[in-house]
Amino acid sequence: MSRWSFAVVLLVAACTKSAPKDNGGGTGTEAKGGGDKVMVPGGDVPPPNMAVGRGGGAAEAAQATGGADSQKLAPDEGKLAIDPPADAKAGAEATAKITVTPGAGYHVNTEFPSKLTLTAPEGVTLARTEWKMGGPSKDKGDADVFEEQQLLLGIKLTAAKSGSYTINGTFKFAVCDKDSCRPKKETIAIQVAAK
Repeated sequence: MSRWSFAVVLLVAACTKSAPKDNGGGTGTEAKGGGDKVMVPGGDVPPPNMAVGRGGGAAEAAQATGGADSQKLAPDEGKLAIDPPADAKAGAEATAKITVTPGAGYHVNTEFPSKLTLTAPEGVTLARTEWKMGGPSKDKGDADVFEEQQLLLGIKLTAAKSGSYTINGTFKFAVCDKDSCRPKKETIAIQVAAK
C-alpha cells in the first residue's frame, strides 16, 4: 500500500470515529433518533460542574450560556433610561439622552469597549450614528459622561417634518459588582414626536 493510500485510510478512520457519549445526565442537545448528546456553544444549559461566576446562581448560569436575559440590564444591576427630546421641532436640532445608572453595589465598567449604534428612519438626520467609549484607556470617547457612577450619551437629531419617528439601535456596555463584570447588549428605541 502506498503512503498516500495509507494516509487516506487513517484520515477516513479518524473522521468516522464516534464522539464519546455523555453519561452525565443530559445537559446537551439530543440528536434526532439517538441518545448521543452534543454540547452546543450558547446552548440552554451549562455543562455539569461548570464554574459559573462566584455565586453560581441562575443569573450567572444564564450569563455563562449566553442567554438573552443575561444581556439585558437586570433591575438590581441598574437602570437604562431613554429620554426622547422634550421639544423636538421640525427642522431644528433636538437632543435625546440615553443614561445608564448602575444599581447599589455595581459600577459602569469603563474598561469595557462600550458602543452605541443607531439607525435613523427616513425623515430624521442624526449628527452621528455611532458612539464609542471605554477600553483599556478608559477613554470618555463620544460620551457626555463616562464614569463608574453614570454613562450618559446625548443624541443630537433633526426631524425634517413634524410627525412621529422611531430611531432604533444597539447599545453594548458592561456593569460590574465586586465579583464579576457583566457585558450587556440592549436594543434601543428612541421615540421622537416632532411638532
